[in-house]
Amino acid sequence: MTTLTKNNTLYSQAIDLLKNTQQLPADLISIKQEAMEQFEQLGLPTMKNEEWKYTYLGKVLKRGFVPGLNALPNAKTQQAIADILPEVSKDINRIVLVDGMFSAELSQINSSDQFKISSITDSWVEEQSKTSKLFSTLTHGREQALTALNTALFQDGIYIEVPDGARAHFEIMMVKTGKLEISMPRLLIHVGAEAYLNIAEQNFLLEGESFSNIVSEVFMEKSSKVEWVSVQDANDSAYIFDSIYVHQAEKSQYHSTVISLTGAIMRNNQYIKITGEEAHADLGGVYILNGEQQADNLILIEHESPNCTSNQLFKGILDDKSVGVFNGKIVVVPEAQKTDAFQSNKNILLSKDASAYFRPQLEIYADDVRCSHGATSSDIEDHELFYLRSRGIGKDLAKSLLIYAFVGDVIEEIENESLREWVKSRVASKLKIEL
Repeated sequence: MTTLTKNNTLYSQAIDLLKNTQQLPADLISIKQEAMEQFEQLGLPTMKNEEWKYTYLGKVLKRGFVPGLNALPNAKTQQAIADILPEVSKDINRIVLVDGMFSAELSQINSSDQFKISSITDSWVEEQSKTSKLFSTLTHGREQALTALNTALFQDGIYIEVPDGARAHFEIMMVKTGKLEISMPRLLIHVGAEAYLNIAEQNFLLEGESFSNIVSEVFMEKSSKVEWVSVQDANDSAYIFDSIYVHQAEKSQYHSTVISLTGAIMRNNQYIKITGEEAHADLGGVYILNGEQQADNLILIEHESPNCTSNQLFKGILDDKSVGVFNGKIVVVPEAQKTDAFQSNKNILLSKDASAYFRPQLEIYADDVRCSHGATSSDIEDHELFYLRSRGIGKDLAKSLLIYAFVGDVIEEIENESLREWVKSRVASKLKIEL
């Protein structure tokens, strides 16, 4: 990595921004300052870093993106955003973040005893034991430059708490107005024992180009369950870097599905730490790309307790000069006996200029486990295409139907029926087919 110096423009601007956060609680400012120091030591990742080998962040920043103090939209911009957001029914809870800032006017939060929503700074004193644990983990336990930058510079974030035994459903809309400031959305989520949380996340770009550096952390208590579905479908000028950290207690279940359809670069980092027995993590992903779009999925699942399971299934469709990257790693510590962990990445290349890179990895330090990984890359089978065309289906539609069937098993793993149907419709729209 290249170390940033105090003469570096990005670093200097970041320091100036940090000086404008003095209205925050003193202990939170201290954590942000430590994160800034860590960011300075790490520097921005380069392609010499194995985890960033195929994603050149420096090229993105050369487009002029810089840290900035974002403000909530004026009335005109707010109306423009409202026009591009899908309609929402009265019973849905919707959180809208504009350039990383929570917009109460565009959000819809129904009063309920099933959840609590507040800003991170407002909840800092009341929930200090949880929030300090969060930021300590991100600042010191994860040597990730973009996470450290977010920790240092986020202006405020959303804190969501789902009490023990409660059930909550949210839509989270990440909107970028097209300004060249890097937005730093921050989510902190605590899911109580035997509680259930369902999240549907979408990304939108109003105009121009965008750089979103999103960081979320989820703490899951005993026997809790989280299903998180993210659809990235903005436009070819959207650069989305999304990192999520999940901490699983015993018997918890985490299900994640990331659907990458439209964006210049869509980088998804998922760090799963399984610390309690009989917990399960299920991660799925689909990327359907064309032009020069790129989707980069980095997964790290750490099994730290016995009798746990995890599964990763990612599938890509790559056309034109698009690039798909899968970098999955499973770590099983000596204490995590009787672990079942699997990962699979499969790609179909529709063009000779498309590229698929995959790096499945296993680090196993226990002897009583079942772990496997695999990756494949191929073209559409000629005999399958011939079968459909022989029944009067045009070539383009036949291709789209085969692609939809190829990614269908990932989508079918979404347990929530309404979310599953929503994802199906978005994928079908991308492929220009009717279900």
